[in-house]
Amino acid sequence: MKQLLYIPFFLLALDACREPKAKPFSHEQVSVEHQVLAGEEIQLQFKTSVVEHTHLVVSNAWGTVVLHPQVEDGVLTYSFPKSQSQKAGSCSWSLVHQGVRYDQGEILIDPHSKKGVRMESYLGPRSMTAGGKDFTMFVVSPTDIYDNPLTDGTEIRYRHQFGDTVTETIVPVKNRIGWKKVFSTEKSGRMLATASCKGSESRELTTLVRPANAQNFGITYERNHSYADGNQVVTFSTDKIGDAYGNTISDGTLITFLVHTSGGALLQTTGTTIDGAAQARLLHPIRAESWTVRAYITGAAQSNALDFAFKPAVPDFTLHFSQNGRKVQITDLQSFMGQWIPDGMPVTLTLQDKNRTLSDVKRTTSRLGKANFHLPEDFYPNGSYEVRIEVAGITKNTSAQLK
Repeated sequence: MKQLLYIPFFLLALDACREPKAKPFSHEQVSVEHQVLAGEEIQLQFKTSVVEHTHLVVSNAWGTVVLHPQVEDGVLTYSFPKSQSQKAGSCSWSLVHQGVRYDQGEILIDPHSKKGVRMESYLGPRSMTAGGKDFTMFVVSPTDIYDNPLTDGTEIRYRHQFGDTVTETIVPVKNRIGWKKVFSTEKSGRMLATASCKGSESRELTTLVRPANAQNFGITYERNHSYADGNQVVTFSTDKIGDAYGNTISDGTLITFLVHTSGGALLQTTGTTIDGAAQARLLHPIRAESWTVRAYITGAAQSNALDFAFKPAVPDFTLHFSQNGRKVQITDLQSFMGQWIPDGMPVTLTLQDKNRTLSDVKRTTSRLGKANFHLPEDFYPNGSYEVRIEVAGITKNTSAQLK
């Protein structure tokens, strides 16, 4: 009997400790959107017998938010924030009560191009080579006022102008952008490009059609006289250089003139083009020699070869030694008309002792048709020496007794 009385008492105590049983949740959809335009108001309404702890969880590309309802006559109204309603794409929602999902759906938000279209346009590279093979890429990304890319298939109207010709092409949007290759023309110049979509225009963009690679060209030279005086200049000039399509090459193109001398030296001078032609200059040599000149545009073109020679500017000169032989004077440095050779003509004295051992090489330059050397006792002991003087490619050898 004690056991029978104990069991009912235990059951009654356990039942008293239990929480009140939750009310069953039921609902129905009152108003649910399935497809809207970006920026339009989105509201979902549900009717339910249980209002407390009922929320709408909304997710799109921006993230996830939990919405609290406005309640009126047992109808829950959930209004989407702008961060969710203005973003085009798929937006999913879930009706949740006390952590349990009871309903779900998806809203497709389309770009709202009727309120206006914004055009992001890009053109590059901003220069291309004439000839019709090189091209620039024109890319346009049209969006609505909320920065949503327009749907695939939306038509973009491309236009580009060169000279008197305007070319128009229609390209559909694909993967958020529209793009077109704009090929160069055979004529160099400036090309303009623009695009439009649903009544909105892009900004005007510019690209340059530059001349193609230069063709081989001719060169000439000019000089005041043909004497190697080391003073006058030779001027090299190119013809007007063009490409294969008749365009004049771009200003500032570097022209390199290479000079091979009969003495085995390689000289170089450069010039840049203005209106397709360039000039460069070199000083006359200081001794008689022959030159072969050719001009180059690196990696593109070269000129014909020019061959010409220089005559000796100084036919002869006179040597004078002091009594002790330690002062050497070179005089009568006269040029082709009997005038003094221009100041600065290099003069070289080479000294060898009686054993034919090189003692020294001294250098100076002319002034007023003369040049002087001094051979001090501190450096050159008394004795017999072989002296060689070289001026303007003319050499004289003599013996000197230093005292």
